[in-house]
Amino acid sequence: MRRVPGGRLLVLWVLGTAAGGTALPAPAARAGATPSIAQCTRAFDRGDYELAIALSRQRLAGRPADTGAHIVMARAEAARGRFEAAYQGFRKVLARDPRNADALYYLTILGGVLAQAEYDRLLAMAPDSPRAHQLLGDLYQAQQRPGDAEREYKSGLRAQPTSLDLLVALADLARHQARFEEAVGYYERAVKISPRHYDALYGLGVAHSYQREYEPAIAAFRGALGVDPSSAAAHLALGHALLQSGQAAAAVSELEKAAALEPGMTQAHYLLGRAYTLLGRSAEAAAVFDRVKALSQGRTLEEQAERQAADPLGQQRAPAPMPSPEGRSPR
Repeated sequence: MRRVPGGRLLVLWVLGTAAGGTALPAPAARAGATPSIAQCTRAFDRGDYELAIALSRQRLAGRPADTGAHIVMARAEAARGRFEAAYQGFRKVLARDPRNADALYYLTILGGVLAQAEYDRLLAMAPDSPRAHQLLGDLYQAQQRPGDAEREYKSGLRAQPTSLDLLVALADLARHQARFEEAVGYYERAVKISPRHYDALYGLGVAHSYQREYEPAIAAFRGALGVDPSSAAAHLALGHALLQSGQAAAAVSELEKAAALEPGMTQAHYLLGRAYTLLGRSAEAAAVFDRVKALSQGRTLEEQAERQAADPLGQQRAPAPMPSPEGRSPR
């Protein structure tokens, strides 16, 4: 029997891919049809990882914001030992949905395995490379040491000023610390290099919104939606910016799309209720606010209003957890 390396064995066990179970074959997708999540998952469960990846990619071609397909594909990549691809897949999910419990869980496990292998190899080969500084910055971020993370990201950026990953990492770090003007600078540099970079456009819009600069925020969010029209987060953010700038009718369309894409998104429903109220559509507003109460886990509308005012786009969050190599600090 072929021996599986310890790190990979841990990942295979946690992701539920250890041999021994049986599963029915994955049903074939009709020609030209978008595969369902069930088809992607069934292929994964029976150990056909290449098919799971292929079906997930096919689904994502038409629905790029489908977090379920991203997670199946990342799990399949991990099961095949392609940990870097899996790591990037889970991070992509968290960039869109920072509270996604599945992505957080799998990334916690995978991050330790990936970091342990990559950390020593990369630092031994190129200790002062931009990628090494980025990895160290990511590890510091996971340990909630933003000052150290920023130092490493900046060191990497000095060596490679056109690195989109480092520019966006620094911008995200500044944004989540409410240093919005600084974040705008980094995002604008990233957008100049890659005008259709979703994360840079979305982050730029958020940073402008928190500074109440709604005109450039609206332009940035529209740019992000031009890249990914299925992003509920971008529709929410655009709806918020339109509402705050006095364009309630235009906001309704965006907020309705956000709520349709993510029915459990409380912020979208709350803002939609506000927009309906401003437009005199009281019956629709009352129905939406009832939905807000159902989603708010016992919070009153007043409490929801306070929460919305304090953090309208959900930026107050800790970085995604990722353990450092066994029992060690990055340096």
